[in-house]
Formats: sequence, C-alpha cells, structure tokens
Amino acid sequence: MFLYQHSAKPVHKALDEIGKYMPDISMVANSEDNHLDALKNLFIRQANRLLIVSPYLAKNLESLLNEFNFDNIQSIELITTFKANNPEQLSKPIILKTYFDFFSSKYPDIKIKLHIDNLLHGKIFISTTEDTHIAILGSANFTRNGLCNNHEWGVLIKENKVIDNIIEDLYNSIEYEDVTYNQIKKSCLFADQFERDNIGWNKQPGVTSDFLKTVYSVEDSQNVEPKYFLKPIGVTSDPVLLEDRKDYSDIHQNLHFSKKKPSGVRKGDIVITFGVGGGSLLSYFKVTGGLEYATDDEIKKDVWKERWPWYMEGRNQAPDFSKRWWEYNLQIYALLDQFLDENPSIPVTKAGGYGLGTLNFGSDKVRISKEFGDFLINNINA
Repeated sequence: MFLYQHSAKPVHKALDEIGKYMPDISMVANSEDNHLDALKNLFIRQANRLLIVSPYLAKNLESLLNEFNFDNIQSIELITTFKANNPEQLSKPIILKTYFDFFSSKYPDIKIKLHIDNLLHGKIFISTTEDTHIAILGSANFTRNGLCNNHEWGVLIKENKVIDNIIEDLYNSIEYEDVTYNQIKKSCLFADQFERDNIGWNKQPGVTSDFLKTVYSVEDSQNVEPKYFLKPIGVTSDPVLLEDRKDYSDIHQNLHFSKKKPSGVRKGDIVITFGVGGGSLLSYFKVTGGLEYATDDEIKKDVWKERWPWYMEGRNQAPDFSKRWWEYNLQIYALLDQFLDENPSIPVTKAGGYGLGTLNFGSDKVRISKEFGDFLINNINA
C-alpha cells in the first residue's frame, strides 16, 4: 500500500502535465449530425488554406460543392487518387475537371491545386489560418453517402503541431504534385478515346491505361535534343522587381507568348525565365504540353493576356530557387558578360549571336545555345 501511494503521486503529476498538451478533440458522426454539417462549419471559416484529402469523390461533384460557402477561403488543395489500370482512368478525369471548372467559374480568386497519391486510403479535411489549424480525420469520403448516409465516424482536432505533422506527411506521400487543369483536360480526351476504342470495356477484365503518367511527363521520346530558350517575365508597366519579392515557385506555370503564334517550342524543351525591369533570373522550366490560346473569359479576367494570349505549360525545375530568387539576384546581363569572358568563341544565341539585343525590342523569347543555357542553369542550381 505504501509503495502504491508513493508511486501514485508522480503518475498523477505526469498525467496532469500530459493533459496540458492534449489537443482539443471532439467526435464527428453521421449518426448524430453528420460530416457534411461539420465540413460546412469548417469551410465557412476565414482560412488561408483548405485541404480535402479523399480517395473517392462524388460523381456529381458540382452538386456537392454547391452545398458549401467558400467566400472566405484563399486556397484549396485536393489530394485524391487517379489509379493506373483501373476504372478510375475513365471516371476520375471528368470529376477532376469539374473540380477545376467549379472554382474557376464561381470562385475565380481562390488558388486551386490538385495532387495525386495512388496509395491514399485516409480521409482528412483541414482548415488552416496563421493562428489556428483544425482537422477532421475519419472514414468519410468526399461523397454525399460518405458525408451524410453511411455509418462514418471521425474526430475533429484543434492542435497546430499535430496538424502540421499530418500536412507534412501528406506531402511526403504525394506521387504527382500540382496536376494541372490542362493535364486533366488531356486525360478526359484520352478517356473518351479509350471508350470509343473499347466498346463494352466494363464487361472486360479491366482497364489497362495510365493517362496521368502520360500527360504529366516532361519527356518527349521524339525530342532527343531539347532546345533552350530565354524568356522575359513581366512587362514594362508591371516589372518584376527585387523589392516586390514575388513568389514564382509554383510547380506548373503557363509560359505566355505574344499574339504571333510561337514556333519551335515543344514538349521537353527548356525555358529559362528572367524578370523584366529587375533583370534577375527567376527559374527554368521543362515544357510539358502543347500550345494553347487564352479564352475570352481568361483575357477578360487578366487584360495583359490579350497581348500575350498564346501559352504552353512548363514544369518548374528549381522551385526552391524561384521561391526566393531575390536573395541571389542572378542578373542576366552580368551572367552574359561572365559567360563571354570565359567562353569568347561560343555564341550566346542559337543563331550565332553574342548578345541578347532582340529581347530589348520586345521579343517574347530568344533561342539560346545549349552552352549558354547550361551555364545559366548551373548558376541557378548552385
């Protein structure tokens, strides 16, 4: 008895200390209210970021999204599956296209991202602000049955450190980061073509395709010698200056060109960017897709696209650099002088020139030599 009393005090004291750091937890269950109401309350909060993590999504996703008010949200990220050799190859593209179309139409100011994790099984919904992170973890998929009808349970947690760890783990598990709208549109075309070529596919053993792997790739088997281009970003009336510290670290970005249809740039080519006005290198990209033309709605939203309507999608090859490019301030013309000092006999442009004068006259790009391109890239990587 003496031994029990002697050891009990430290145990209770330890439990009291643990209690101070226990996260705020409550239960969410469809048997009481439901997950849909809990998510409505979560999504209506002022939030820097929402994360929707769910392998299955509502077939009529637009109808489900219309249940929510996203007025106070700055960015939304969806993590889901798009499994190869699976019926998802045919069903998922149109659902994911709906995701992009819904927010583009109804909430155009919200930044939208899509990530794919094909081993995903968990279901998590997270809202973050600078001060407060809230997460719902449970069994409910982002479907009407999952959020309302099925017997599903979850826990609502308010604990910033725990949720930060969850987010980090989610990102470490992503297979395809920042899948774009254009890549999903191409997947829809592949799915349509597959169904035309394989009538009655649903009565066969399975689907043998991997559309996303194809459209996400930056490689082109026919482009064995990629071309190098140097491209300005920004315009004189809206320059890219050091003091603005604009973040250019998005994994996928549209590289815009002028009204004259650009020629010579194709999937697998390399585009190195620098800021107009400041002259600093911003990043370098591998072109991932074909040529597109801005829609009337896109031009109406961003007037500058009327002058630069053609675009190709590129994969950022140096996101860490482009997140804080201003710290390094790699000046394009200083690097040009350095390259010529070290390699006086090697041209800078593919046409054999030793300067970048064409960019001073409003050109939207210039093709550069592989040697000069690799020199610029090595400086970025260093």
